[in-house]
Amino acid sequence: MVRWALLAMLPFVDGQGSGRLISLEGVAKERGASMALQLGSSIRRLFEAKVLAYSTIPDGLSRWDEMAIAMAPVIEQHAPVTWQELEGAAAAFVPGVNRSVLLHLAVEYELYVETSREKHGLMAAVNEKCTGFGSPGLSGQNNDEDPSLYLDAAEDVVLAVRGCEGLSDSALIYTHPGWPAYMGMNGAGLAVLWQFIDNGEQRIGVPTNVLIREMLTRPTLESALEYLQGVPRAIANNFILTDVHRTVNVEVSPSHFTALTVNKGFVVHTNHIIFDQEMQDHDVGIIQSKTSVERYHALRNLVAAHGLAGMNRGILAGMLRTHPIFRDGAEGTDNHTLASMVFDVVNLTMEIWFKGDGVGGASGHFFELNGGPLNACAEKGKSIAANLLTM
Repeated sequence: MVRWALLAMLPFVDGQGSGRLISLEGVAKERGASMALQLGSSIRRLFEAKVLAYSTIPDGLSRWDEMAIAMAPVIEQHAPVTWQELEGAAAAFVPGVNRSVLLHLAVEYELYVETSREKHGLMAAVNEKCTGFGSPGLSGQNNDEDPSLYLDAAEDVVLAVRGCEGLSDSALIYTHPGWPAYMGMNGAGLAVLWQFIDNGEQRIGVPTNVLIREMLTRPTLESALEYLQGVPRAIANNFILTDVHRTVNVEVSPSHFTALTVNKGFVVHTNHIIFDQEMQDHDVGIIQSKTSVERYHALRNLVAAHGLAGMNRGILAGMLRTHPIFRDGAEGTDNHTLASMVFDVVNLTMEIWFKGDGVGGASGHFFELNGGPLNACAEKGKSIAANLLTM
């Protein structure tokens, strides 16, 4: 029997005292075990929902098994922090949460893209409609997905990570239970956003959500870019990386890496390919995500009308929560916005609105990353805030 004891001292401030903040402290294996113990029931429910969805697709479950098996050694080799967190979660012996389940969740998005292309049943079209913004010091986006596939976002969380290795070992990460990461910001002042794009390429590589988790462990934007460029990538995606000095937009695929650096100004990106013209000639995402161009122009025009002077967390949040960028079933939109979030990398704050929190500029869940690494991690496997006790 394994127990996880947490001391009261936490490095994060939750402005609303919501139950959405999950604190994970210590080295990677400790954090993984804590995640499994705190989110085990949510992980099981979401995994079961995914199994049900993919069981309606011919060979969906067997293909998922094949992906998890094939990508496991790639994750172990190229994503050491994620792998250690996964190992820690599996070692916590939480019923229904084991290495196989966590590997399946880590590669699930790649399966989702593959089955979406094949237009089988439930996965008739890619539903991602994510809209992102980045400018030096400030970034934010909406995460838009089919709510029926993610428990209506009712159990989505922010992981508050505090590790031992330095400022980049602390982070605030939005994600679904069991997925390594979706979007986030680390204590070194690096924010990572993600929007679906697709040029039809796919191979065995580091899965999307694992790439994001690993980039958030890097101490600088440059080192995150070097990591992203150097590892094998499974599918195409767009990432927006932001620190206090610049924003870098990167359109990638298994064979492409196209980065645009913005030192003054901003970038908006949705789900069609904008900068890499060869990828653009094979753009699948613009066919599947039919509102991409509309949302791109909507946010682009809002930012242009306001101007960057005076742009702040509240103004950007209001833009993200304006139709048609924000999708809650009103004004001709579907109801697929699961979360809207803004990262202020200057002040190390995050504000997020989950599905059902309402439209417009109402206050969201405010989190402040106000602590550095743990002061006493002299021995791997131990921390001052968490102790793994075996009985």
